[in-house]
Amino acid sequence: MVLGVGAGGIQGTLLNNNARTNRITNQAIERLSTGLRINHGRDDPAGLIGAEQLRGDLIQISAKSKVINSQRRQNHIQQSGRQTASDVLQEVRGLFVQTSAGTSSAEELAAIQLQVDSSLNALDSLGSTTGFALPESLDSLRSGGSANAVDGDTAAAVKALDDQLAKINLASAAAGAYEKYTLDVDQRLAEAKAVATASSLSQLEDANYAQESSNLVKGQILTEASIKTMALSQQLKSDQISALLNNL
Repeated sequence: MVLGVGAGGIQGTLLNNNARTNRITNQAIERLSTGLRINHGRDDPAGLIGAEQLRGDLIQISAKSKVINSQRRQNHIQQSGRQTASDVLQEVRGLFVQTSAGTSSAEELAAIQLQVDSSLNALDSLGSTTGFALPESLDSLRSGGSANAVDGDTAAAVKALDDQLAKINLASAAAGAYEKYTLDVDQRLAEAKAVATASSLSQLEDANYAQESSNLVKGQILTEASIKTMALSQQLKSDQISALLNNL
């Protein structure tokens, strides 16, 4: 009977060892198939919490990058509007310089004024898509205004145009500086933070393929050895029982 109990105890130990080996083997298989070290909360509770926090950080960084890109697009649209406005106003300025020579006929002056009005109306329409707003100071250049091309103060018209072109140039320079020293810098910082965060997340939750491959092979070897040992133990127990029966 003592021998029987001993064999049973060995059998139980072998079964426990085999169950533990199977868990290690199954865990290695799962990690190799998913590529993740943490597949369940029980794998690493603290690591799982840390990984979720890092994923949250990545979502915030992505959202910030989208905001930066949106601001960049809006800045480009406004810059395009300023450039268009500058080109149009330069043409209008050339028309007023032409009238200031005093050699244009009444018909020519009327045609010039028509072109000025059309140009200013076009700039008004431009504002709805680019955000460029035509200043009220240029309303005097329109037909009937104090600085119109037909019988108005052309010198005042040229000065008003020069003032507006200077403001457009300053606004364009400020927008360029904003993109270079604010948007570009913020984007580079966001990208660097995203790389660092993704790397930390990878180190925390990604499986170590070399280690898990080794665990899998080791587990398979131990499982095979455990099965053989249990079979041997079972045979030993059977032989002991047979011996006892033969001695009766």
